[in-house]
Amino acid sequence: IRGEDADNMRKGDTLADDKFSGYTFDFVISNPPFGIDWKSSKPAVEKEAKQGDKGRFGMGLPPVSDGQMLFTLNGLKKLKDTTGRMCIVHNGSPLFTGDAGSGPSEIRRYILENDWLDAIVQLGTDMFYNTGITTYLWVLDKGKPSFREGKVQLIDASNCFEKRRKSIGNKRNDITDRARELILKTYLEFENKEYIEGDLKTESKIFDTVD
Repeated sequence: IRGEDADNMRKGDTLADDKFSGYTFDFVISNPPFGIDWKSSKPAVEKEAKQGDKGRFGMGLPPVSDGQMLFTLNGLKKLKDTTGRMCIVHNGSPLFTGDAGSGPSEIRRYILENDWLDAIVQLGTDMFYNTGITTYLWVLDKGKPSFREGKVQLIDASNCFEKRRKSIGNKRNDITDRARELILKTYLEFENKEYIEGDLKTESKIFDTVD
């Protein structure tokens, strides 16, 4: 990210006005707003949803009260086929909001049936300046290696952080280099296993995508 031409940034409404239409990328990193409505973008989003697979949002729409999953769909549309990878930060809502057949449920089904969900990492609380809630990293991959195909890895890293000596707003905990290395090790080893290194702890569980 650093060292790139700042003119590549394009200001605007990601959902209503796609500034990168037709572009695809090797990597996407996204930190969308949590629990923020998309009322102002609603007419444009609903119009694009009617395009089905030709647009970004034809798989389903979440409640107007929270647009997180729209950013997930936007990122997936921007990934290169067979090689693109994405990491997006969510709160707990995209995991469980919506009954079967609802927009959020259909989005999850779309991701799982295409076998793009690689891993979900639960982080600890108090990681961000303006909120203390638990957050989750969704790792999505359009080119999973063969040993990860048909599998989803869930990682509990809620106890893998170090306390700050001085809080900054709601941010009281840090993912230090030591914590980051343990989370990465947990991901890369891809096993049903618990890891403990001093006061840091993670746990990995592997599930079939159909589960």
